[in-house]
Amino acid sequence: MGRRNDDNEILDVAIIGAGISGINTAYRVQEAAPSTRYAIFEGRQEIGGTWSFFKYPGLRSDSDLFSFGFEWNPWKSDKVIAEAPQILDYMHQSLRSFGGDKKLRLGHKLVSLDWSSEDQLWTLNFKVDDRDVVQHARWVVLGTGYYDYERALPAVIPGLDNFKGKIVHPQFWPEDLDLTGKRVAIIGSGATAITILPVIAEKTKSVTIIQRSPSFISAVPSRDTSADVLKRWLPTSWANRLLRIKYLLISYLFFTFCQTFPKKARQLLYSGAKKQLPKSIGVEPHFAPKYNPWDQRLCACPDGDFFTALREGKANIITGHIDNISEDTIKIKDQPESTLEVDVIVTATGLKLLIGGGAPMSIDGAPVSIPDQMLWKGCMISDVPNVIAVIGYTNASWTLGADVAAKTLTRLMARLKESSQRSVTPVVPRDSGMKQLPFMKMQSTYLLKARGNMPSAGDKYPWLQRGSYFGDIWDATYGSVTQDIVSRAGASDCLGAIRN
Repeated sequence: MGRRNDDNEILDVAIIGAGISGINTAYRVQEAAPSTRYAIFEGRQEIGGTWSFFKYPGLRSDSDLFSFGFEWNPWKSDKVIAEAPQILDYMHQSLRSFGGDKKLRLGHKLVSLDWSSEDQLWTLNFKVDDRDVVQHARWVVLGTGYYDYERALPAVIPGLDNFKGKIVHPQFWPEDLDLTGKRVAIIGSGATAITILPVIAEKTKSVTIIQRSPSFISAVPSRDTSADVLKRWLPTSWANRLLRIKYLLISYLFFTFCQTFPKKARQLLYSGAKKQLPKSIGVEPHFAPKYNPWDQRLCACPDGDFFTALREGKANIITGHIDNISEDTIKIKDQPESTLEVDVIVTATGLKLLIGGGAPMSIDGAPVSIPDQMLWKGCMISDVPNVIAVIGYTNASWTLGADVAAKTLTRLMARLKESSQRSVTPVVPRDSGMKQLPFMKMQSTYLLKARGNMPSAGDKYPWLQRGSYFGDIWDATYGSVTQDIVSRAGASDCLGAIRN
């Protein structure tokens, strides 16, 4: 790239993505150092990430909004679970509240990024309409989520190509799709399927979930009646903080209970499902997973709307393997009585995971193979300087993991400023005997399929898998930001071998 003189063209932080991760990072950077030059680059023409991209019916949060909301701008409604339009309004308001909307650059799709060891800078190449735009930055934050926006996870279903009706993936739901009077099959058992079913059941002729294996599903109240009580007797700021703490503790304690006493947790979830189900549908096999609670993400349905659709006869559920799909039918192995005639198939089979939106990354022109790298404190990529990859939690709100990453970033930036250095690079110590582990602990099918596309975690600090929010936020605030870190002041020698 060559050494530069025009420092005005250089950003301190380039934030990629204007969703939950990008907005939170922008606030934390501005809060920690108001003079920081930063910009938020969004590939689409609107902010919101997941919440503006997905269009499937009933799109809503699958975790409570009191912990999903930003710590610095608490969720003020009494709704525990909210739908996409409310979440989007909240995100727009949050961005405007600190002037982050003035730093927003929409329609900037990241094409590639390259680090110059000589200049200690990233060069980011964007596509803006039909133009190529170049931006230089000291830090890059990949706040792009962890899935591929352009390609869905391929659905491997016997005979799917034979089907003559409409096939829809929730990631690319047609906004003009009319399901009135249609016979619909939803293939999948995760949160997306659980969300879509009760909404479309109001207009379809029939809707059936077909699942190879069941998920744990729990009915939760959609509103918190204690919110009004707290706000009546306490200052609003105190009430909002107490509600946030309440849900942080509930989430942590329930997850810990499930992992520590899986048999008791299973019995509790079975009992809850049984009370909600009609007599014609049993807990086994439809709601009795082989795995333990929270080995995969637990699905929540507000006010039990999923179970209500089953009780009212508006929907059904089948557990088994698909034998074959014909032009208009789905046959289930060993269940001839379960053959379905369908007009529309919804393949809610998971997401294709991807880090950084798929933009190729290089150092001094040498490609970085991200799947061969490891994650330092769950957010920095080994052997890669000055990049934060924001990855949230699977067992808690995504925002909490985003905040851990943002606070880690601001501490690293402050340390560099204090020491008059320009870059930090996490490096796995040689001869450490580090064992590679999946970057997330969950056993969901789409996570298992993604292991070849994502960086790994390690079995030693600070390369461990994400733990609990409480431990991680303490570490981000007070833990070491020097262990297994190489710092450089300016022109540097080789950054070390990039594993390809």
